[in-house]
Amino acid sequence: MKKEEQCFDRYPAGIVAVSAAQALLIYLAGAGIMARAGLAAAGIYIAFCLWCEYRVLSGSCVHCAYYGKPCAFGRGLLSSWLFKQGDPARFNARQITWAAMVPDLLISLAPLAVGVFFLVTAFSWLLLGLVAALVILAFPVTGLIRSQWACAHCKQRLLGCPAEKLFAGPAKPDAC
Repeated sequence: MKKEEQCFDRYPAGIVAVSAAQALLIYLAGAGIMARAGLAAAGIYIAFCLWCEYRVLSGSCVHCAYYGKPCAFGRGLLSSWLFKQGDPARFNARQITWAAMVPDLLISLAPLAVGVFFLVTAFSWLLLGLVAALVILAFPVTGLIRSQWACAHCKQRLLGCPAEKLFAGPAKPDAC
């Protein structure tokens, strides 16, 4: 097995730090963009981001093989601090659809739409920078982190991952 095909029982701190920082930067850029529509809009956006995190931590992470350990995103460890462990068999039993992913997509798409609106109606360089940062962080950087670091070395992927079924088809048992 090649080193790059190794599954991590615990993800290296560097991967966890970069992944967590990337998510936080997306939330901050989104909040900065939403603030153009008012502090209430920014507050609602932040509350929505927190709800999405709660949803993942309490509904997925509690059942994951990384519960109590640092996964690529640090959520397995965080989940164990906040919630009781669930049933690992439930992780793979879930069905993830595109419709179920709408809240996660809205974390980036809602501020992007608001940002484009304000760029057209009241251009500012700061807003352009925030929109550009959001686009870069939410799309190519997320793709890079997930494909090269997270999913490529994930033990749960081998045990069964509904997200992989949605994005890439059935898991390949010998891939990691």
